[in-house]
Amino acid sequence: MEKFIGKVVQLIYIDRKREVSIRNVRVISVKGGQLKAYCYQALAIRIFNLDRIVDVEIARRIEGA
Repeated sequence: MEKFIGKVVQLIYIDRKREVSIRNVRVISVKGGQLKAYCYQALAIRIFNLDRIVDVEIARRIEGA
């Protein structure tokens, strides 16, 4: 995940309520099993648990930005 720091990626994420979301985020840091990123959907910084990320890839376009 460290290779994505500073890049905009698309995450498929399962939250603690077991709901799946697809989010475009700019990765700020990765440490302690967590990814800190600016989320373009929430328009805020969010923390994502690495073990709940199903897939990640470089975003082709930023929706919500």
